[in-house]
Amino acid sequence: MNLKRNFPEPVEALLLIITIFGLIILLSSLIILGRDGALSGQVNTDETLRLFFVFGGLFFLLLPLLYAGYKKYPLQPLFRFQSVPLRVILYSLVLGLSVTILSDELDRLINLIFPIPDWMLESMQPLKVQTPLEWVMVIFGAVVIAALSEEALFRGFLQNSLEAKGDVNRAVVLSSVSWTMIHMNPYWAIQIFITGMILGFLAWRTDSIIPGTIVHGLNNLLAILFFNLKLDELMRFYEFKGHVAPALLVICAALLVYSLRGIQKVYQRG
Repeated sequence: MNLKRNFPEPVEALLLIITIFGLIILLSSLIILGRDGALSGQVNTDETLRLFFVFGGLFFLLLPLLYAGYKKYPLQPLFRFQSVPLRVILYSLVLGLSVTILSDELDRLINLIFPIPDWMLESMQPLKVQTPLEWVMVIFGAVVIAALSEEALFRGFLQNSLEAKGDVNRAVVLSSVSWTMIHMNPYWAIQIFITGMILGFLAWRTDSIIPGTIVHGLNNLLAILFFNLKLDELMRFYEFKGHVAPALLVICAALLVYSLRGIQKVYQRG
C-alpha cells in the first residue's frame, strides 16, 4: 500500500485552490456586472451579492470534498475532521478572543501608514445587517461556513499535502501565504498571515481543524459585531486615543501565550 497517496500532492492541492478561487471570482464578477448592467432593475442583485458573499465559502468545502471522494483520499485524516479534548476547545476560545483583539490593534497601526481606501470598505457592505434574518444569514455564512470550510481546505487539504513532504514549518508558512493571497486584501495581509501561522500551528499540533475553526470563527464573529454595532464605541474601556487600550493589549498577549502553552502541554502529555 502506498501511504503517500493518502494525501494529494502539493501541486495538486494548489491547483484545486486556484480553480476554486477562479470560480468564485468569475461568479462574483458576473453578479456585480449584473447589478451594474441593464437588467439590474429586474433582479435584486444586491441581495444576490450578499448571499454569495456570505455563502460562497461553501465552495472551499464542497468542491475539495467531492474531489477527495473522487480520488478516494481518506476524508477524515485529510481534512483533519478529528475530535479534541474539552480543554483544547476552552483554550481555543481564549486564543480566538486574544488574537482578534491583538489583530485589531495591528490593523489600527497599519492603517496609520496605509489607510484602507473607501472602495475596499464599501466592498464589506454585504456584511452590514438590518434584520434578524440578515443577522442569522451573515453569522451562519461568514462565521460558521467560512471558518469551517477555509480551515478544512487550507489547514486540512493543503497543509496536510505539504506536511506529507516532511517539512512542517514550510507547510504552515505556505498554507498561511496561500490563505492570505486568497483574501486579496493587501491592507490586511500582515494580520491575516500572522493569524494563519497560528491556525497552521494549531492544525499541526492537534491534528484537527476544530481549534482553528473556533479561533477563525470567533475572529469573524467579533469582526462582524464590531462592524455592525460599533462595540468599540459602546465599550469605553476598549479604546485609548484611537487604539486598543494598552492594559487590554497586555492581558490579551498574556492570554495568547497562556492558551498556546496550554494546548502544547495537552498534546505533550498525550
